[in-house]
Amino acid sequence: MKPVSQLFFVYSVLGIVLSSCSATKYAAVKQNETNISSVKFLDEYIMPLNPIFQNTVVGGLSGIDYDVKQNEYYMISDDPSQHSPARIYTAQIDIKENKIDTVRVTGVTYILQENGKPYPKYGSDKTVKPDGESVRYNPLTKQLLWSSEGERLFKDGDTTIVQPSLTFISTDGKFLDTIPMPKGFHFTKTESGPRKNALFEGLTYADQYKTLYASLEEPLYQDGPQAAFEYNKALTRILKFDVAAKKNIAQYAYNLGAMPVKPTVENDWNVNGISEILAINNDTLLVMERAWAKGHDDHTFLKLYLVDLRGAENEINNSSFVQNPPKPLTKKLLFDFDSLNQHIDNFEGITFGPKLPNGHQSLIFCVDNNFGKSQVQQFFLFEIIP
Repeated sequence: MKPVSQLFFVYSVLGIVLSSCSATKYAAVKQNETNISSVKFLDEYIMPLNPIFQNTVVGGLSGIDYDVKQNEYYMISDDPSQHSPARIYTAQIDIKENKIDTVRVTGVTYILQENGKPYPKYGSDKTVKPDGESVRYNPLTKQLLWSSEGERLFKDGDTTIVQPSLTFISTDGKFLDTIPMPKGFHFTKTESGPRKNALFEGLTYADQYKTLYASLEEPLYQDGPQAAFEYNKALTRILKFDVAAKKNIAQYAYNLGAMPVKPTVENDWNVNGISEILAINNDTLLVMERAWAKGHDDHTFLKLYLVDLRGAENEINNSSFVQNPPKPLTKKLLFDFDSLNQHIDNFEGITFGPKLPNGHQSLIFCVDNNFGKSQVQQFFLFEIIP
């Protein structure tokens, strides 16, 4: 047996080493946090439209997230297994001299159902419909979280109801668990609950992956009308979840801006809503509002807002914003994409990218091209100015 003093020295050194290893591991997966005063556009990259990769059509890229450790991006397609099975792509985005040099798809992972099978061909089973809108990677658990908008469809006397979902999967696509939908967020046959195609378009982790925020694209029926031309009072919700408990713990009212132009035809596709969110730090969200109007088909109206969560009123027990008007979150316009004076397509994804040579954080945006033939598969690179 060694003398006590020697044992104490050995254990002390061992403790320091283990503590150092733990700190190193934590540092490797520590969530990005930064301050932001403005953003600066750096570059546009255009990828070929609807290319084929491993027998799948690369399109509908509705969400993007960055794995810093692997220098790899995850991009979810909102294809409801119509063109190819529901899937998530991995990609490399090479940035050189503050420009996007290349965007290379490197892999495809099929999203599996709880029964272990891929989602069936669109329309072949009315009980299921994947509609991936956002994806986030958690490096602590090495898991992916994806949101599906489900389906609410009444056509020719037939009814299709597929509930929205927030689902944890492994990086090889296997189902792990779901987050229960809060009360009031299930599709119904009446005008109560969420609207079709207006669910969880945005997801973001915060507080070192302990917290999840999920944004509703448009108002619940019980919260009032949608945004419209010359109407800027529409109220949607941003939800806060405890990740470990998989429980909704807060809901915040968010005031959507008016549609910037008047549609030439009134239809279901005229929209101004939240298309994605990103936590800058524990108190601040980036919120991307995306508007589109019939008659202005060649242009998407995109604005980026800073939203302050400090002092936000929890509306989790407010079942109707019409009956009980809430106090909305405070938001500040950070960037209007129309100021670029160039084509702006249907941007739906946003993530932190790598640090730039000057040490500033980068942001990368991606387009959901709707598998169209006339859209542009754009990627934008921005710099965050602290």
